[in-house]
Parts: sequence; C-alpha cells; structure tokens
Amino acid sequence: MRSAWTPSALAVLLLGFVCMGRAQASPGSAAGDLGGTSWRLMKFEGSDDKTLTPDDPTKYTVMFDGSGSVSVRIDCNRGHGTWSSSGPHQLEFGPLALTRAMCPPAPLNDRIGKDWAYVRSYTLRDGHLFLSLMADGGVYEFEPLGEETKGEGSVKGTALCRERMALPPDAVFEATLEDISKADAPAEAIGRVRLDSPGNPPIHFQIRYDPSRIDPNHRYSVRGSIVVGNKLFFTTDQTYQVLTAGHGHEVELLLRRVAEEGSVSTGPLENTYWKLTNLGNTRVPASSQEKEPHFILNSETRRVSGSGGCNRLTGSYELNGDHLKFSQMASTMMACLEGMDTEKAFLQALEQVNTWKIEGQQLELFDAAGNLVARFEARPNS
Repeated sequence: MRSAWTPSALAVLLLGFVCMGRAQASPGSAAGDLGGTSWRLMKFEGSDDKTLTPDDPTKYTVMFDGSGSVSVRIDCNRGHGTWSSSGPHQLEFGPLALTRAMCPPAPLNDRIGKDWAYVRSYTLRDGHLFLSLMADGGVYEFEPLGEETKGEGSVKGTALCRERMALPPDAVFEATLEDISKADAPAEAIGRVRLDSPGNPPIHFQIRYDPSRIDPNHRYSVRGSIVVGNKLFFTTDQTYQVLTAGHGHEVELLLRRVAEEGSVSTGPLENTYWKLTNLGNTRVPASSQEKEPHFILNSETRRVSGSGGCNRLTGSYELNGDHLKFSQMASTMMACLEGMDTEKAFLQALEQVNTWKIEGQQLELFDAAGNLVARFEARPNS
C-alpha cells in the first residue's frame, strides 16, 4: 500500500505554520545564519529517545531564501512557504503550499506532518542545523546540502559483464535512466551517462537527472550497454528498477555478450533472432513462406519485431528477471495460402507468456501456470 498525506496531517502542516513576519537581516540574526542555506535531514530524535533516520536524506530537504521564503521537500512532495524569526535562535514557519503526491510509506512522512508546525528554535553546531520543537518535543538534525545535489538527483551504479574479457581501448559504456511505465510506448530517457574507454569491469557510473521529472507513481529502470567500433558488444537483458516502488538510488547491472553478425548467441534474450520451432509440444511444420515465424526483442527501443510466417509482427514487451510480458501486439493484414493457422496460434501464444528460460541455443516461453507455450532456436540475425 502506498500512503499519501491525510487531510488531517495536511491541515496540521498547512494551517499550523503560523506566519510571524519576514526575517530581518542583522549580524547574528536568523536571516544572517540561515538565509541562502540548504539542508538535508539526517535524523529526528524524539523526547521518548526514539530516533528516526531517512533512507535517503536528499528526499527531506529545507532551503532558506534570504528574503524569508523557504522551499521544502518531504519525500515525493515539494512545497514553498515562509520563515521568520522573532529573536536570537528563534524560528517559525508560515503557511506552506505543498504538493499531494502519494509517497511510499515512511515513518518520517507522518512525523514531519505532525511536528513541523511546532518548530520554535534553531541551533547551528559543528556545521549542522538543529530544529527544536516546542515543549521539548524533539529535535530534527540537518546537514548542509552540497552544491552538486541542489536541484539534481543521481543514480549510482556498477556494471559487470557475465563473460570475463578485456575490453578494447575504443570501448564505450553507456547507462540510461528510463521511465518504463507505458507498456505501449517506447521508454522515455530521463538521464544518461557515457564513459569512453571505461576500462575493464566492474565499471562504476553515476547518472544525474532532474528530480522534477520523477513521478512517484511511475516505474524507472537503468539500462546499460558497451559499444565497440559502433557495434553493440554487451547489453543488459533484464529490467533493473530504481527510485520508486521501494527501489533505491543504487543499482548493479549484469551485461551479457551480444551475438556477433553471422553467429549465434547462446545467452541474451534481447537482440537475438529467435525462430519458432514449437507451439506447446507440437512441432511447427516447415513453411515455404519467405519469412519464417520468429521475433527479435530490441533492447534499445523495448519493441518486438518479427514475423508470423506471413505477416509482420510488432509490439511492446516488459522484461523483469525471468518474467516476460508481451503487449500491444499487432500484425499486417495480408492473407497467405498457408501458415495462417500457425501465425494465429503464434500470436495467441505470445499473449500467454509469463516467464522464459534459455538453454544453449534454445528459448522456451511459459505461461503463468508454468506450461510451455512456445519453443525457439537462435539463428543468425538476418
């Protein structure tokens, strides 16, 4: 279950921020101490000696403007308001306009919603900011938000190759952060990093992105590849989710060798020409048609292409580990003298696919109950 700000919590947060006027800049005042500073939450220590720590400090931030404005991030929600000081080390907040996105459950979300209106003082110590609640209700501790993280998010990762080999000097590694929420459309690139001559794996990388483009209700993944001489050499063949739905900001990719031109791949599911040989346990008869039943999964576009034996096939797919789902499958409308029954059964089989398995040069697709729906053999890409 995903949680959102409840109306009562929002009421406390929005109406409880009592505006006390603009901060006045003077030596040693709050305006001089806090104006123009940015902070991320480290922990909250309650009066009951319980401590809450965020899973990602950059999801809980406060940015003080010198004129008395404040920008706040609370998990997947963002807001703007005012802050003021009535005396030395005194601090209160004014009304805050906050978005209402549904965030993953987190204890700090509810806690901040109840506590923030009761902030009454601040202390700067050892470079950290401490915000204290009235009546000794607890203390929020913040650390400075680095310049490299203001208004910018990042995903850190490590790329490994299944096959151990030395990469040539002209190798290029690329990792892309994508929005994969729409099954019937190509993935949308959110951020990308390119490393020339990355050296041998493991390859460490960081993808920077604009946090405003992240929707907590969407799904995001990282795709990696290694290109040598303008030819795809290694690529990911499964989905590596990040950022939302409980996934973090770090990822480890496993790249697999892509088949060379004129050779057969025995590993990657994607970017391989798979010829249909069986529907269930029934052997597919040889066809005189020029285009044999087959499909290819394009890792760059997340699209399916192929032939039913008569008509061209196209569609989308989702890949997550050993789970595979085809969607929006379509075909041209030609009528052929033979092979139409096989083509119809082929399309119906693809609609049932839930998992996959590769052994040597053979691919098997199974439905949700574990029944074999189709079998394929790898062939050189035509």
